This record gives sequence, C-alpha cells and structure tokens, in this order.
Amino acid sequence: MEDEILVQQLKKGNREAFDLLYEKYKNLVIRTAYLITGNRSDSEDVAQETFVKVYLHISELKNDSGFKPWMMQILVRTAYRMCKKRGKEVPDEEAERLSEDQAVSSRSILSPLGQMIKQEEAEMISEAVAALPVKQRTVVVLYYYNEFSVSAIAEMLNCREGTVKSRLHTARKFLKRELEDRMGIEVCRSERVQERSSYEIITGR
Repeated sequence: MEDEILVQQLKKGNREAFDLLYEKYKNLVIRTAYLITGNRSDSEDVAQETFVKVYLHISELKNDSGFKPWMMQILVRTAYRMCKKRGKEVPDEEAERLSEDQAVSSRSILSPLGQMIKQEEAEMISEAVAALPVKQRTVVVLYYYNEFSVSAIAEMLNCREGTVKSRLHTARKFLKRELEDRMGIEVCRSERVQERSSYEIITGR
C-alpha cells in the first residue's frame, strides 16, 4: 500500500496504518540512526522517538506523499540531539562492525577473492565514515547509503543545497585520504568486477 494512502488513514486515527508504516520503515530508521550515532543503544532510542513523533505529529505533514523525507527529517534532528547530549562527535567502535550490506551495496556476483576484497573494503569505508564529523557523516549516510538527492537532503536538514554539496565535497576529500592511507589505491584498481567499487562511488574516483 502506498505511503500516501497509509498517511491519510493514520490521520484519521487508524492505528493499523501506523503499524504498516512502522514495519515498512523500521529497518531503514534503525540503520540510519545507527550510522549517524554509531551506537546501537542510542540508535534504538532515536528510532523509537522518531516513530513516536511521527505518530503524534502526523497531522502536521502537509504533503501526504512526502512521508518518507518528513520522517527522515525527524530522525536526523533526533539523532543530532542524541549526539549532542552524549557529547559524541565520533561514533564508538560498534560502527566499525557494519556489515557489507550496510555499506554501499553490490549487486554483482563476485569471485571468492572479489568477495573478500569487497568485504575488507566495506569495513574500511565504514570505519572512515564513522570518523567523519556528525554533519558530514549525516549527508554521506543520506546520500550514499539511503540514496536521497541533494535537494531532498537539504530539505531534511533545513539548509541550502550548496551546504549539502559542500559537506559532501569535504567528506569525500576526507574519505579519499583516509581510504588511500588504509588500503592503497591499487587495491581498488586490482578489483576485477564489472560494477564500480564502493571506494570509487564514495570518493568519486
């Protein structure tokens, strides 16, 4: 069922519509909160608070078809507040354990060697992303992991598109430097798969 229909039903007090939206987006919300906060306990708190706010403030959503970016805006603000409350700019070591499917996804069928390189690459990217300042980390997560457009991210963060582009640019420079230090450019160049590597996608090489 489309979000627009579920939102309309939820605005009328239909609890089942909320349950369906929750089931549809809970994994996305928890994963995104985890990538931003870097802490599993905090991410669960952020996710819970996000859905509570969605339920309580759904009537404030003007465009019923725009539920997802509206919900993500709530999530990001909640995650920011959590990071500030914890006094954390860099996530803890849990963020380094993100699996490959939480990093940039790959649809190609890889050889055993390719799979090993992809896994190592994904872990290094996760560590590098975790080291970014929270605002740069957020735009990277939203843009690369969740595939939101620059304009959508700007709306979520209530900032200019130029600000989003600037944060992405700064983040890419940092990630490029970090990844080259960690793995060396030749690792990516030796990867013989059809699809671009996650290193290339993140750093724009």
